[in-house]
Amino acid sequence: MNPRKAKDNPEPCPLCLSFAKDGFLRLETVQPLPDTSAPPLDFDGDPCCHDCASAYTLIKLHVVHDDFLSARICVGNCRQEQLRLPGARLGLVAEGLMRPSLPGDLEKHHDWLRQLAKKEPWITEDGELLLGQRHRGD
Repeated sequence: MNPRKAKDNPEPCPLCLSFAKDGFLRLETVQPLPDTSAPPLDFDGDPCCHDCASAYTLIKLHVVHDDFLSARICVGNCRQEQLRLPGARLGLVAEGLMRPSLPGDLEKHHDWLRQLAKKEPWITEDGELLLGQRHRGD
């Protein structure tokens, strides 16, 4: 596998993707797996994205009680704010419970989602990304 190619278009987090595909998460909150040799792990020991890892942290700290989906939706909401206000000390970023976004991350993320849509046809509706809404499950 070409490492540059993997870095330019990483695979989506399987947790995020399944929740989005089932209509529980907005598409824009789906995150790529980190480009690292030691990505965060979910409760089953499988790789996940940093935002899913943050959701697990909320559960471990008893901020959210054993409801991963609710925690992930909260993190996703904060991520959408961060993508539009990169580095702003708001919400979970201000508490140190999730990574801040950087300037330009919104555009990079939308580009990544457009690439992902080529592999996942349910991501588009009439050729448009379903960014501001939840996917309506099959």
